[in-house]
Amino acid sequence: MLDFRVYKKIVKDIKVPFKMEGGFRIDDTSVYRALREALANCIINADFYGKFGILIIKEEDKITLENPGYIRLGKEQMRRGGKSDPRNKSLMKMFNLIDIGEHAGSGVPNIFSVWEDEGWEEPDIKESFDPDRTALTLKFIKKQAIKNRR
Repeated sequence: MLDFRVYKKIVKDIKVPFKMEGGFRIDDTSVYRALREALANCIINADFYGKFGILIIKEEDKITLENPGYIRLGKEQMRRGGKSDPRNKSLMKMFNLIDIGEHAGSGVPNIFSVWEDEGWEEPDIKESFDPDRTALTLKFIKKQAIKNRR
């Protein structure tokens, strides 16, 4: 049995709506799948020769996944999807063997789609240089709540 300690900590406070299928409770949701995809992307695209390591910051209303390295296809292409250029192809194959991660560059657009379906604020992709780092912030804040706060 695989031990997904980091993933379990990431999803610990995420609510799972009650759903039954064929007499069994379904605990896997699109949000859970999107968070697995985000974690896999963070690891698969990390530049392990770069400065600093992978950093995951979980706060009450958001989670940020940061990895060393720039976005090889560029931020816009990453957001748009359709192309894939993973930095660590062997890790991608390993994740694919256990059904984690998308195969054709559709993972990030799927994450954005899930966040849109939930009515949450759009994910934020930040890229910084010297040292090269990529960060994906996923907020669990409803879009209306943001408008009402201002």
